[in-house]
Amino acid sequence: EQGWSVIVVEEGPWARTRDFQLDIGQAFRTLYRWGGTGFVTGRTFLPLLQGVCVGGSTTINSAIVWRLPQDVYDDWARNYGIGPAINADLVEPSFDRLERALNVHPVAEDVLGRNSTIMRDGMRKLRIEPHTIERNERGCRGSARCAQGCPNGAKLSTAMTCIPWTLERGGRIYTNTRAVRVRSTRGNATGVEAVTTAGGKLSLMARRGVILAASTVQTPNLLRRSGVRSRALGRHFMAHPGVGLAARYEDDVCLHKGATQGMETIHFRRTDRFKLESLALSPELTAVRIPGFGKDLVRRLADFRRIALWGVQVRARAVGKVDSLAGSDRVRYTLLPEDVRAGKKGLRTLAEIAFATGAKEVWPGIHGLPEALRSADDLHLIDDVPDDPRYFMFIATHLFGAARMGPDPRTSVVGLDFATHEIRKLFVVDSSLFPTNLGVNPQHAIMGIAMAAAQRIASA
Repeated sequence: EQGWSVIVVEEGPWARTRDFQLDIGQAFRTLYRWGGTGFVTGRTFLPLLQGVCVGGSTTINSAIVWRLPQDVYDDWARNYGIGPAINADLVEPSFDRLERALNVHPVAEDVLGRNSTIMRDGMRKLRIEPHTIERNERGCRGSARCAQGCPNGAKLSTAMTCIPWTLERGGRIYTNTRAVRVRSTRGNATGVEAVTTAGGKLSLMARRGVILAASTVQTPNLLRRSGVRSRALGRHFMAHPGVGLAARYEDDVCLHKGATQGMETIHFRRTDRFKLESLALSPELTAVRIPGFGKDLVRRLADFRRIALWGVQVRARAVGKVDSLAGSDRVRYTLLPEDVRAGKKGLRTLAEIAFATGAKEVWPGIHGLPEALRSADDLHLIDDVPDDPRYFMFIATHLFGAARMGPDPRTSVVGLDFATHEIRKLFVVDSSLFPTNLGVNPQHAIMGIAMAAAQRIASA
């Protein structure tokens, strides 16, 4: 829009709607980094899922939209000194524009699906305020296949919107091409060195600057390879660890019918630091949450149509580190006992919702507990589990920090102009610059801040 020449370098392929298959294994192989086998190391292993394709994680996530909460603006200004760069006056207009362009609206009632409406009913019975999830989509059919890529082209990922818009205005994109390092001359970023999956080498010149949006895991190591030596680089990693449970009902729930995620609540976000969400997964992934082996597992799998699946998203206080080992990205991170307690309370609340809506069994997926809880009278067992992440099936979702913004080069990597303190014209616009996690899904916040950053960079 400013008349600049823009080149996008993307490590993964450009998968179109016609390429998205029902098979989750195929999706993992083609759309997910490390084929969906990534993990975080610490006191326990946490699975780590990232998109590696045009559109990144916007291609495979549930398109959940949340603006940056006001308490986060306030915290970042008060405790991290970045109010002049990220504040409501600067960012909210970007949200307005994005929401118009991306058709953001609440999930329609006819595509919510019973997995979400049952959760809503239970929340109301327990006097928990439900919230219908808002998403960037147009024409959702409730296929519950967001994680495999939308088969109907309804999810308005950046591969469906921002990238085509850029190309229409003269931009270029190199797919299946991994940025190795940013080249700099006399302290200014001047280009990018990259390699293709076919083994070719690519050298790109940058007159106005280089913008990194490689994710909280990949951006820090790319900065290292580019000569950034900040002591803060790779530190302050944060996440929203997720954990879930399943419940069996007498009547059909049909996870495969309805929005992947349609219902949520932030009722506990500020008091107990967790958020609850409905979550529909493919049979293969749902099976991971189903207890038992052999005949017991087969019997429970036969009840797939009657299973509800919900999750807890913890706004964890734990802080980790991003570095590399033998040339590969590595994340070290261990949940604190208070984070585990938040997850436990979230799971207990989900179980209460399930029994309040007539569930016959709740499958908590917690080591040491019975495979199935059959009454609300059993829920005290969840409270008695040690505050140790090894007892639970947490997954690392929503990644933040590791190249955080701040006014002081001694404690931050990126300055208030979105450029690194050490290399001029080398900008960072992903969630690695966030000083903390948010307690809500970050896609929209990332995009809004990136848009505000682009306007600032263009006008500098």
